[in-house]
Amino acid sequence: MLEVVGIIVNREKKDALNYALSIIEWLEKRKIQVLVTRWGGGKINRDDLIADKEEIGRRADLIISLGGDGTLCRAARDFAPYDIPLLGINLGGLGFLTEVPISEYKEGLAKVLREEYKTEKRLMLEASIFRDKKKIETSLALNDIVISERGSPRIINLKTFVSEEFVTTYSADGLVISTPTGSTAYSLSAGGPVVHPNLDVIVLSPICAHTLAVRPLIISQTDEIKVIIEPPSDKVLLTVDGQIGFELEKKDIIKVKKSSREATLIRLKERFFFQRLESKLGWTGITYKTFRQTPEV
Repeated sequence: MLEVVGIIVNREKKDALNYALSIIEWLEKRKIQVLVTRWGGGKINRDDLIADKEEIGRRADLIISLGGDGTLCRAARDFAPYDIPLLGINLGGLGFLTEVPISEYKEGLAKVLREEYKTEKRLMLEASIFRDKKKIETSLALNDIVISERGSPRIINLKTFVSEEFVTTYSADGLVISTPTGSTAYSLSAGGPVVHPNLDVIVLSPICAHTLAVRPLIISQTDEIKVIIEPPSDKVLLTVDGQIGFELEKKDIIKVKKSSREATLIRLKERFFFQRLESKLGWTGITYKTFRQTPEV
């Protein structure tokens, strides 16, 4: 039974706070307690709803991500330790991961209250940065870990291992290490494959590799990737889900592996993965609707 809901709001989306107020009012009319972050509560003058991330994680039965895919990724990272289902309400844009358009939020929430939904578990990555044999940073990612040059576009050298076996030294603009969920994000733009989210794999996609023979690589989720920043590379940046950045130095070691945490996404409709690809990525040719109407042979 749904008793407490946490709401995460995208600060940059137009009218996000107004929509948040509408959702809060809808939930409170149904005797559901709402928790919001300090920024959100202060902006809507509801200090009584303010809670820190730890309290929201401990108490909430559901997290509503109000924004786009980036907002949902942030919510997944913040609340993965608490194993709370996430419902993405889309305020515009592509919305590949978000489930409900803002125009249908009442219908969507009503279905959640009636428990008319399914959940999907999504693999997450854990990236750790080592400098002088000491771990200095660790972060989770739902979509991807990207190692790239910051500033002017220059080739960097990334000595890469998979489960301690040397793969290659990528001479490229960077490297995208992606989950299946993130295969339709930056990895796709870098020439990586579209991967079904049910597959237990990790994708390595070089960005503008200097050698044309170097292609994207799919490995098992049980493998650990190790990347060493090789000289003369400098001004290198590690980015998590396109949102969190860490500056790297020569000889830094980045280790990426499957996280013990997963993201739990709420799905309200029977949506087939390839149907989503057609509608969100604009694939041409025979449409999914036409295919479904074609009699079986």
